[in-house]
Amino acid sequence: MATVLTMAESSVEVGLPPEKTHAKWIEWTKEGGPGMPAKGEGQDISPLQLPEELRKAERGTSYFEPGKAGGTEVRMQLRYNRDVIEKEGLGPDWVEKRIALYLQRFKNFAEGRAA
Repeated sequence: MATVLTMAESSVEVGLPPEKTHAKWIEWTKEGGPGMPAKGEGQDISPLQLPEELRKAERGTSYFEPGKAGGTEVRMQLRYNRDVIEKEGLGPDWVEKRIALYLQRFKNFAEGRAA
């Protein structure tokens, strides 16, 4: 039986041009970067703390598009297996909340505020 994936999406406006925003994203998401908390760090959105089955249930894509006043709209789409989310006892909006928080933390980091 094929796995059916559900799509969640969120976006944030970052006050930097797309090239600089993308460079910050690479810094944010690299191995051990601020957006990838170390194992056991206590972050409720750390992918390393999720059950193995849930980590394998997600696949995402990020987009960097020109935004308002020279900024960048960062849009993140995450495809996930709803059955796994439900099996873990997480609410139906858990994935949307998770990516919205992740993007807000990225915006703060990119703009030089505490993530």
